[in-house]
Amino acid sequence: MRGLLLLTAWFWALTAFGQTKVDPPAPLQRSVSSSQQFVIYHSDRTLRSRLAQRAEDLKSEWLRRLRLDDEWKSPIIIQVLPVRRSNSPRVRTGLYESDGGALKVQIDIYDTVSLKSSDFDMEIYRALFLEFGYRNVPAKAGKSFHQPPAWLIYGLSEDVSAREEGVAVGIYERLINEEASPKLDAFLKERPEMLDATSRAIYRAKALGLFRALQSAPDGTKHLTEYCASLPSVDPNDGTALLGKFPTLAEKPAMLSKLWTLSLADASASNRVTPLSVKETQTRLALILEITAPRNPGKPRAGTVSGPEGLPAVARTSTGRYVVRQKAEDLLRLEVRAHPLIRPIVEEYRIIASELAAKPKKNVEIRIRKNMQLQEAVVKRADEIEDYLNWFEAAQLNTPSKEFDSAVDLHSSSLTFHRGDAVSRYLDDIEARGW
Repeated sequence: MRGLLLLTAWFWALTAFGQTKVDPPAPLQRSVSSSQQFVIYHSDRTLRSRLAQRAEDLKSEWLRRLRLDDEWKSPIIIQVLPVRRSNSPRVRTGLYESDGGALKVQIDIYDTVSLKSSDFDMEIYRALFLEFGYRNVPAKAGKSFHQPPAWLIYGLSEDVSAREEGVAVGIYERLINEEASPKLDAFLKERPEMLDATSRAIYRAKALGLFRALQSAPDGTKHLTEYCASLPSVDPNDGTALLGKFPTLAEKPAMLSKLWTLSLADASASNRVTPLSVKETQTRLALILEITAPRNPGKPRAGTVSGPEGLPAVARTSTGRYVVRQKAEDLLRLEVRAHPLIRPIVEEYRIIASELAAKPKKNVEIRIRKNMQLQEAVVKRADEIEDYLNWFEAAQLNTPSKEFDSAVDLHSSSLTFHRGDAVSRYLDDIEARGW
């Protein structure tokens, strides 16, 4: 009897559940870029449009530097995920087999902080290199694939940003002053994701030098494109495989070292960097230090802190070291082109961010407040100087004031000195004849 009652109750529960209307899950909202290659999934339409435009801009730079036509075959999916697992990376780019055995490249963004840094740009470059390398390679589910070498992504990213924002000249000068030139095999084995902000900046400089050195070789861009197309079958850490794609460099390995050094020296030319004005430097500094974080992560009611004072608070959060390390890199780039009046202030912020990346609990509040006071005083004085110069320029008269019309005319005949020598009399005689 008990079993019969349980079976009856189970039957009525299934019947009631079957009569209940269950809404289907809402479809994922997406946007497609202008070239149709990038498909972005996220609930915010504005964010999708911004990411689509940014991806297309990066793709244009990628195509132009490798001298390629837009002949893509596999789509690139960009997903901004609302939930991040504790053991998952902030951004992950992979190669997958889609329906019908086709290939797709997918970028999963688990942390929206990555969208405000250069990490998103480099993942787009990574996805483009993956799609290009595996364009003619059949996809196999569960089969491992080769990621593009880090130097290639960092070098291209640095080359694009260097032409837009300038380069850290001091880093390139430091590399030039080193006694030994960069070693290819050792450099290819470095892992930039394991480096601190300063070491990563040096790695980016070396990557830019190698990228430009390979392009400057005979038919360099063509051979570099061939190397990118062969990435599925080569070891990205093998320097011999890289040089094998460049016949001239393979015959003369010492030539690469020379071209590499010349590329670093060319990038260290300070006259290629146009300095920013005080207002431009102030604007870019404000964007970099646009930070908001809880004053005390353990006490949500303690409120938030923003601006430069938010650096220590951000450093103590779960993603703090990553954020302040990115800020240190951004400040280093700004320091290159900063106005001389603001440059020491930017340098101090960069040093503070680097120290917080190493020791998040370091007490730097007093230094930040002093730097903020100095920044306020310098900007105020610069504004006063600019206002005075603007007033002085606006007060200039476009017409003569005639204040000195009564002064002695220096060219009057009364003050003209007449020479009486034979040559002067002869010249006066010729002038009188109208010659």
